[in-house]
Amino acid sequence: MRITTGMMSNRYIRNLNKSSNQLNYLYERVYTGRKFFKGSEDPVSAIKAYKLRREYRTTEIYDSNIRDVESFLTEAETNLMQISDNLENVYTSHIKGITGTVGPEEREIIAKELDNLQSSILASLNAKFEDKYVFGGTSNQLPFTLEDGELYFKGYNVNTGEDKDGNVVDFDKLANESINVDLGLGMTFDGDKLNKDTVFDMSMSGLKYMGFGETGGISNNLYTLIGNIKDELRSPNFSIENIKPYIDRFEQQKKQVLVNVTDIGAKANYLDFLKSRNEGMQDNLNEKLVDVEMADPAEAIMDFKMQEYYYNSALAMGNKLLQNSFIDFMK
Repeated sequence: MRITTGMMSNRYIRNLNKSSNQLNYLYERVYTGRKFFKGSEDPVSAIKAYKLRREYRTTEIYDSNIRDVESFLTEAETNLMQISDNLENVYTSHIKGITGTVGPEEREIIAKELDNLQSSILASLNAKFEDKYVFGGTSNQLPFTLEDGELYFKGYNVNTGEDKDGNVVDFDKLANESINVDLGLGMTFDGDKLNKDTVFDMSMSGLKYMGFGETGGISNNLYTLIGNIKDELRSPNFSIENIKPYIDRFEQQKKQVLVNVTDIGAKANYLDFLKSRNEGMQDNLNEKLVDVEMADPAEAIMDFKMQEYYYNSALAMGNKLLQNSFIDFMK
């Protein structure tokens, strides 16, 4: 078979194009640092990279959830601290100093202070974070309302647990409602029941913090107790014996607010742990992704330089090969 100049030229050009494409591919590896660009180039590594990236996206969701819960807890803690400070200041400055020698004018001044305190507490209890009520539990309705001087939580009287139609609610359930968030603890179920140890409960029921129901005919709710004390101060038949049970119950219940502030602090510390844990997982996944997807820089540069050398050599060979003419073959 006679080998013509055209055949030699065509084969040379095809091989030169392959070499050029390989050179461009190796250049892209150096420029991007990647081992491969399509799954077909390395199916095993591509599958590993897909799984790692899916896990990393999951940690990003956890990270976003942690930040949201952290902001929510900060807002709850701020409002609860305001309530606690108000209760403590008014108690130590006014209520604790009430004696039988306090006159009507002084009692009215204290009562007005309590009016302001109630308004401040109610505003804090109905605080919102973004589009959610901080102390509203699982629902998104206004948590606390005043009707005829009585405080209601989600439509139920905080003392009797009844609504306007006489329906009674289980306040224990309302006070301990749960809003469970998956923060990377491996949320699991025992049958149809959620495993509480694998989720984070971010619910903040104002009913739990302020108290509910009655004990011995005296309210356990701080807002109501303030109203009771205020009424006794303004009563024409004021006496220490009548007001003392409300003050004692008030002092007892206000300590629970501080306990709950401490509980929020503990949750915040736990969030810090989860945040550090999640960041550690992200760092670990990044390292694995680098091992799977990214090429060794020195190796990639060496491969490129060798291919560049082959390509330049091919160009030099082509100059010698294609200079032969038809007349040269006829000789």
